[in-house]
Amino acid sequence: MNHPLAALENPTVWEAAWAVLRWQNPLGFLFAALLGAAFGSFANVVIYRVPRALSIVKPASHCPNCQKPIPPYHNIPIISYLILGGKSSCCRQTISSRYPVIELLSALIFSALYLLDGLSWVLAFHASWMLLLLMLAAIDLEHYRLPNPLVAAGAVISLLWMIVAPQQSWGDAALGLLTGGAIAGVVMLVSRVLKGQWGGVGDFKLSLALGFTFGMGRFIFLYLITAISAVLAYLIYRKRFSDGRIPMGIFFAVGAWVTIWVGEELVRWYLSLIYFTK
Repeated sequence: MNHPLAALENPTVWEAAWAVLRWQNPLGFLFAALLGAAFGSFANVVIYRVPRALSIVKPASHCPNCQKPIPPYHNIPIISYLILGGKSSCCRQTISSRYPVIELLSALIFSALYLLDGLSWVLAFHASWMLLLLMLAAIDLEHYRLPNPLVAAGAVISLLWMIVAPQQSWGDAALGLLTGGAIAGVVMLVSRVLKGQWGGVGDFKLSLALGFTFGMGRFIFLYLITAISAVLAYLIYRKRFSDGRIPMGIFFAVGAWVTIWVGEELVRWYLSLIYFTK
């Protein structure tokens, strides 16, 4: 089947988006959004519990203030927050706005990736990694750390992906792993020399996992976007980062998102300029 944009000449952004949406199943798009919101609700559990060393299985969802169980009809992603006016039904404690924001972002991520990948293994892989990076970004923003279990989960996802439906050779993955370690290692060393608080061990481990996942060329592009977005955020929110700590998990998520959408094409274009590929 021809891509829907092939028949359009110089389409606007909205024309292109509408063409792709018609090409894909609109019900599939809706299902992807609902599934994303549901996974976003689970992500909120992980974001709250993992940094506190709590089980993500038991107990069931409960109010963190009074510990009363949350009934299922008050646990509907996004909708329950709006109906309850941002307050818990049991003790009227204010609910963090992070909950609906994560659920909405997850819904948008899943639906956008459905437009990009269709119903495929690639969709499952991209959605899993982006959900994981969303959780890491939220945790890093609040706690300035990237929990080992979540980084390890990303490595397992990529390893399974390489076995089930590989999109690159094991050699490319190994080169990406080495590149991720080398770049993050240099950044961590410079941070130590300058007595900064960026480029920590968690960032190093995540770089290894992302390098293995994306391969050398795309990881270099990913890290470039990560660095640029981090520098821009630091310049804009200098007071927010006045203590020198920068939650790099957020910017790794930005870098991965941009790379998923345009990274491969830009890397191929760049390599063609220096005669490595045609």
